[in-house]
Amino acid sequence: MEKKKFAIPVFFSVAFVWFTTHFGGGFASGRQAAEFFVSHGWYSIFTPIIAMAIDAVIFYYAWDFSVVNSTYDYRSWTDEFYHPYQKIFSNLYEIIFVLTMGIATAVAFATGGSTIRSAIGTPYLANTIAIAAVIFLLTIFGAKLVREFATYIGIAIIIGVIVVYGANAVVSFPQIINVISDQTVDTNIWSALWSMLLYASFQALAVGAYVAVADVLKTREDALKAAWAGFAINGILLTLASVTVLAYYPEILEIPVPTIHVVNNGVGGVLAENIISILIVLGVISTGVNFVFGGVKRIVSWWPNENIGRSHSIIASVIFVLITWSIARFGLIPLVARGYGFLGYLGIPVLILPVFYKLIKRRFK
Repeated sequence: MEKKKFAIPVFFSVAFVWFTTHFGGGFASGRQAAEFFVSHGWYSIFTPIIAMAIDAVIFYYAWDFSVVNSTYDYRSWTDEFYHPYQKIFSNLYEIIFVLTMGIATAVAFATGGSTIRSAIGTPYLANTIAIAAVIFLLTIFGAKLVREFATYIGIAIIIGVIVVYGANAVVSFPQIINVISDQTVDTNIWSALWSMLLYASFQALAVGAYVAVADVLKTREDALKAAWAGFAINGILLTLASVTVLAYYPEILEIPVPTIHVVNNGVGGVLAENIISILIVLGVISTGVNFVFGGVKRIVSWWPNENIGRSHSIIASVIFVLITWSIARFGLIPLVARGYGFLGYLGIPVLILPVFYKLIKRRFK
């Protein structure tokens, strides 16, 4: 009898795309956890899970909407979602999402290039070219490869995060308890909740990349399962990262790479530093792949020819990778990033509030 191959459920593969997009250099380094959560002291034991719960609701609705309306690129999705005001809001979301994709992918090149240079000493330019080549190759063969890549890389990242953060959370547990029991905080609950909402909004704006791989979801139940799986993975690991970094509050807020500080003062040493470097590189590549693929699907949809083949995807991927690589290469990130901080604010009225409004309306229809 022929043995059946083990197959990961399709909803998990979509959930892993969410996780591997979320897990970039900022997550791996602990910088995001420090800035958005740990900077508000002991509140960071619960704000990360709330942020991921908000995003899970957003992405559930997005995937459910894609299944019902067969919309698998972000423009067709927004045209349906914002109807009859799509001419205004679809264009607004497109601008926001293009900025999000561009700066996130450019930062991926820059972060990955710097990390590899620090780890093995190779030139920054050569490193960014290598990362660009890997991202390009992984985005020209369709959504299936992107999902498979996200799944296997996601599993590797999860193991690495649990090993590094988990071990150090155990070692620093008494310090964590002290911060929590003393209710150590330099801000207030409202400031912590606002920072949490901005983080959720930043992440929610990536919905266009997740819609691009939702074609594998066949039922609304699949969409719900993908959202639950993504919530569990992202919520648990983001909370683990935040709580581990919290052990060194408040001095860790001034550390550029909090995770390195954690392992140097906890367990792991050089081995853990190497694991972190690998996680950062995997994170920036996975983030770049998912965002570039979302951009490729949009560029391909502009083609007037209905007979769209792989050559169109290759051209679109070349265009997008070159643009974002150039942003990283020629130092345009600070210029572009000036407006990037406003994206979290824009995401609240443009995406979060409309989704919750439609969900409530559907619930009481």
